Amino acid sequence: MLIVPEALIASLVSPEDAFKAVEACFASMARGDAYNFPVVREALGEGRQYGFKSGLDRAAAMLG
Repeated sequence: MLIVPEALIASLVSPEDAFKAVEACFASMARGDAYNFPVVREALGEGRQYGFKSGLDRAAAMLG
């Protein structure tokens, strides 16, 4: 697993590239080639929540 600090994101991915990636994923979803897995949520106590969202884009061979 590679964890990328938020401060580095802007130097690695342009807003245009990010938009294109999201657009391509939505297009895959519209074709039925991509889908979201059920959201995982867990109450941690003291008002804290843990949540995890993921999905699969078979057309792009992307999981995340």
